Amino acid sequence: LTQLESRLVLFEDIGRQILTYGKREDAVTMCAKIDAVTKEDIREVVRKAIKKPPTVSSVGVDISTVPDIGQITQMLGKNSHKRTWF
Repeated sequence: LTQLESRLVLFEDIGRQILTYGKREDAVTMCAKIDAVTKEDIREVVRKAIKKPPTVSSVGVDISTVPDIGQITQMLGKNSHKRTWF
């Protein structure tokens, strides 16, 4: 939010908000929405996210040590519901 002091960044933010939400919200409203997010809101997002297959991307010359999608899915698999991340 501190970057909104620059006119260029401010106009970019206004355009992004209008394209995304159809309206612009001021910093006070945006901060209030951020402050209203609860621990349970975050947990629900995580629950939904881990139900979907992971997305994997690698960059580099040698990616031989990067686990493949099957290995990653297995790591997140059967016992992932028993983990407590937060």
